[in-house]
Amino acid sequence: MADIDLSRSNDYRNVTDEFKSFENDEIRAALDGRRGKLVTILQNLSHDFNKGTAIRNTNAFSGRKVIFLNSENRTVVDSKEGVKKYDTRGAVGAHHYEHIEHHVITDFQTVFDELHGEGYTIFAVDNIPEYNPENVFDVEFPEKSAFVFGEEQLGLADDIIKAADRMIYLPQSGSVRSLNVSVAHGIIMAFYTKQHRYN
Repeated sequence: MADIDLSRSNDYRNVTDEFKSFENDEIRAALDGRRGKLVTILQNLSHDFNKGTAIRNTNAFSGRKVIFLNSENRTVVDSKEGVKKYDTRGAVGAHHYEHIEHHVITDFQTVFDELHGEGYTIFAVDNIPEYNPENVFDVEFPEKSAFVFGEEQLGLADDIIKAADRMIYLPQSGSVRSLNVSVAHGIIMAFYTKQHRYN
């Protein structure tokens, strides 16, 4: 009887056929060769599913990296790895293949300065009228764009909004004030990708 190769059918990870039987590090290396410039910044997200979904969105749209800005009192540090622990199920494994950074929220200016130094435009994503947000339908995004999303209940901190370059919002016609943060994140990534297509 001929040898039967069932390795691909036995790989139950949520990856395309191209990556079946690849090790996690091999998948990340392959993705690094096709990533775009888009950066995601998440301020104080409290729901793990939203964190995981944002990582999954980043993987789906080949984003460059995800940056978490966490309040000190919300940061749980793993002594072995020095990173915030959270339930990663919403990422369906994508956290193994993405570049993820964790920073204390008070260091946001350092993060912004680094991105500005690399030529990034930083967009606060919110719908606060006094900051004159721009309709996402009308915005031309630079290739080097970073998008900042705020906490589910409170939104973005004023100092973070002021440090960003522009504010954008998703127009809505229903009765709710806002979308779920991970849904908004996926929509923004899709709009950006429409303008800057890559592998």
